[in-house]
Amino acid sequence: MKHRSDLAFSTSQRALLYTASLLVPAAARDEWRREWLAELWHVRRSCISIDDTFSLEAQREITSFCLGAFPDAFCLRNQPVQTGTPPAHVHGSAGQTLLWLAAVASICSVIASLLPGVQAEKEAARAQVRSNVLLIGDADSNSSTASIPTGLFRQWKTSHQRFFEDLAFYRVSRERATVGAVSMPWKVAHSTTNLFALLGLSINLADLDYADPNIPALILSRRVWIRDFRGDARVIGSTLNVEGTAVRIAGIAPSGSWQLPGAPDAWLLESDRKIASEAISKRSGYLFAALSRRGLDEWTGPAVSIAARDSQDFVMDLYGAPIAMPVAGPWSVYEFALFLAFLALPAVTSVSLGESQISSHRPTAKQRVWRILFLFAKLALIAAIGFYASLDIAYFSTPEYSPFAECLQLLACFAICLIGFRWAVADQRQRCPMCLRRVTNPATVGLASRTFLGWNGTEMICIGGHALLHVPSLPTSWFSGQRWLYLDSSWEFLFADPFVR
Repeated sequence: MKHRSDLAFSTSQRALLYTASLLVPAAARDEWRREWLAELWHVRRSCISIDDTFSLEAQREITSFCLGAFPDAFCLRNQPVQTGTPPAHVHGSAGQTLLWLAAVASICSVIASLLPGVQAEKEAARAQVRSNVLLIGDADSNSSTASIPTGLFRQWKTSHQRFFEDLAFYRVSRERATVGAVSMPWKVAHSTTNLFALLGLSINLADLDYADPNIPALILSRRVWIRDFRGDARVIGSTLNVEGTAVRIAGIAPSGSWQLPGAPDAWLLESDRKIASEAISKRSGYLFAALSRRGLDEWTGPAVSIAARDSQDFVMDLYGAPIAMPVAGPWSVYEFALFLAFLALPAVTSVSLGESQISSHRPTAKQRVWRILFLFAKLALIAAIGFYASLDIAYFSTPEYSPFAECLQLLACFAICLIGFRWAVADQRQRCPMCLRRVTNPATVGLASRTFLGWNGTEMICIGGHALLHVPSLPTSWFSGQRWLYLDSSWEFLFADPFVR
């Protein structure tokens, strides 16, 4: 039976703790009161003897402990008051990861939309020569050599053709173009007016209805337009001099037109009569022919032999071959690089997301679906980053399309996608299957010398208390890959933050 003095001291000590709890903010008052009363019980058990004899020294020590609650209460009261619900922890969350990936993809996309080289590659992929157009050349020379005399073009143009429905021609010469006080050496192609229509290359020609008909029209290549005119669209319709002759800029040729034989810098559109005049009849150029329906039926191989006679009735061995403009375009290059990245991914990393130990506390079907969707969302954003970032790398300092830039785009896209996919799979393996947060606090468990006798590796825990991740340091036959150990509700007291769980 307790001594009356002991009951009085016990009541007063509990009263002190209740008074101290009144100084604590209301939100934490009950929790601190229960904590202090629990500690009071342990202090009384350690200070009072087993025979319950009254000891003033013990009561003084217990009372000192109770008075120590007041400084704690004042300290809690002086802390700044948090208004509203504290925000949930987002560090390492799935939403934060997707937000960062989306931000990087958006930045790369904006940069790619501002680069002129990217627009040039898209335009070059769209500007494909018609499939029924042949380049006529000498059988003893290659297609890059001007081998068709101007007189032969005039002869073919004025005679009936069985296999060709239309003909176009140009000859290339080096001439100087003068803009103001600046003189620039160009390779000018004196071309028939139907050249681009026959090739199927669309050009937005300026409205020259009210211009002087005696001034011939000039089509600039995109390369010269960017190099010499800094891509200024206002030059269309302006006049310049080419070898002393006034010409008017009528439009810009699509990107990729530089792949036409002779690589002209500009095309000066002239009438067929002027092209085939006697003064230049002996000069050679490039002849293009559009096959008729009958010609398409007769054309069976990659090239066709043509027997013709020149102006002096000598037999000429010619051949016709389609014009190859191998511009795959950014999307085709991207698809091939993406395919290669997925093909090489299993060779550089394990695609397994880890095993699960048998437990009743496993992710629900909804959590498994969200986990799969999160992985696909990361892969999709990384693929978008690979597409736009490779364009930025390839055309950052190249304003015009080039095969080298296209090759650089392929390599950059493959490297970015492969490294990004590898990171996405590795990141997925270290995310809790329930809350999709990265596991933390790695701890080494076991001894390396006892790998075959006991488990040895790294253990990491989900900050929400959902699972433990066990990663073996040395894969064995009984523990080859990482494993998830799901925790039950008995672990909840270790994770007091409700916003994490």
